[in-house]
Amino acid sequence: MTLSFFASKDLRARLAWLRSVLPFAVFLGVLLYELSKFLFSPNLTENLHFFLDLVVYGTIGPVTIWFTINWISQRVEESEKALAAKAQAEREQERAVQAAHEQERLLATVCSNSADAIITLDNDGIIQTWNRGAEMIFGYSADEVVGKHFRIIIPPDIDSRGEVEWLANQVKQDGFIRNYETERIAKDGRRVGVDLTRTQLQNEQGEVIGSSAILRDITERVRTEQAIQKMNLELETKVAERTTQLASATETLRRRNVELERANQELQKLDELKSEFVSMVSHELRAPLTNINGSIELLLEGDAPCYDRQHRDLLHIVGEQSARLTRLVQGILNVSRIEAGHLVLQPQAFNIVGLIEKVIGVWESRDVSNPFEHPRAENLPSVWADRDRTEEVLFNLIDNAIKYSAEGTSIRIDAESNGKFMLVSVSDQGVGIPSDEVQKIFDKFHRVDRGDSSETYGHGLGLYICRRLVEAQGGQISVDSILGEGSTFRFSLPLAGRGEMELGGARRVSSGGRK
Repeated sequence: MTLSFFASKDLRARLAWLRSVLPFAVFLGVLLYELSKFLFSPNLTENLHFFLDLVVYGTIGPVTIWFTINWISQRVEESEKALAAKAQAEREQERAVQAAHEQERLLATVCSNSADAIITLDNDGIIQTWNRGAEMIFGYSADEVVGKHFRIIIPPDIDSRGEVEWLANQVKQDGFIRNYETERIAKDGRRVGVDLTRTQLQNEQGEVIGSSAILRDITERVRTEQAIQKMNLELETKVAERTTQLASATETLRRRNVELERANQELQKLDELKSEFVSMVSHELRAPLTNINGSIELLLEGDAPCYDRQHRDLLHIVGEQSARLTRLVQGILNVSRIEAGHLVLQPQAFNIVGLIEKVIGVWESRDVSNPFEHPRAENLPSVWADRDRTEEVLFNLIDNAIKYSAEGTSIRIDAESNGKFMLVSVSDQGVGIPSDEVQKIFDKFHRVDRGDSSETYGHGLGLYICRRLVEAQGGQISVDSILGEGSTFRFSLPLAGRGEMELGGARRVSSGGRK
């Protein structure tokens, strides 16, 4: 046992009670035994008396001592447990108090070293504490402001608007105010934008003892927001100006479009008048030209003695020029019909090779200086197209090849099928076409200069008519050319069966089309 155990007040009281009661109890027990022996056993022998004394005194003493020591041991154990529990509780309480003190010290350290200004005020607004963050933001040391009213950091104009009273009322009413943006003034006169959070403070009895204020410096953020607002305003102004300019430009463009539309309508009318005039003149020219051509043929067939060689040469020249003029008139009429949508196609199935041989025969009969290479393909399928217009396309392409080829160079015409279209090509070994003119070669009235001293006749309508006639029949036309080496014109026509489904019977050539 330790002295601390016996220091227990409860244990001392119990031992004192035992010390006073135990002798009396032993005395009383002996007294009762002796009385009973005197009264009830006077005739017992001495040996029996001795045996009874031995039993009584040999039993009562040890039993009493055992019960006494056992009772003392139990009380001591109870006291030890109580003292241990009390010590444990005291240690836990001490640890809790120490932890609370550590928390208070940590909180005090955080508050004192926080980059935000943390200030405590009493009920009259007098500054009680001033942390390092407040020194950094406002420039005042704690000695300079503690004990003074917090109006020291409030700009006069804001104070005059009653902000101090309003803040006090809000805190009194709600117990706090959070994220209130305002301005404060630093020691050097700078205005500092702050985010203010203010909270009411109470003691253990619930009495209001003041308030705490946390102020975060948001000067840079406010400056950035103001700059963004300024930029947005400038942008909105520029957008408004640009919108006005665009509206003005749109209105101007609309007026110009109206003017252009009117001008276009007038041009269309003029173009229609021009087409009608050209068509009318061409039609009127065709009749006298037919008569002239017929008369010249009749004159050349005669055997009159006045027809000497010189006269016949002159008649041949007149006939060639009349034929050239006739072709020009026919080309102009074809263009007028195409653009007016009056040229009618009569598609049918026919052998393309046979048509090519026929056209080559016509040119060979004219004694041209360029030899022809005939198609090498055999047993080709029939095409579905207008035979006369296809013949006109072939005639124009061969005529074009002869015009731009040197004398004696060959011209090759070929055909092949790809299963869907018949591909016809006309190749020459002429001067070729410059790359910047390839895209324009099928335009109306466009001609390519031979680049030599030879004169080339033509009106620039042949390839245009070829393109429109080929496209009207469901095909395409193109050219591959190398300057100085020659050109190959290719056009496609649908095969019979496929072309019948797409083109059907007779149809008109529309005034539209690709270039």
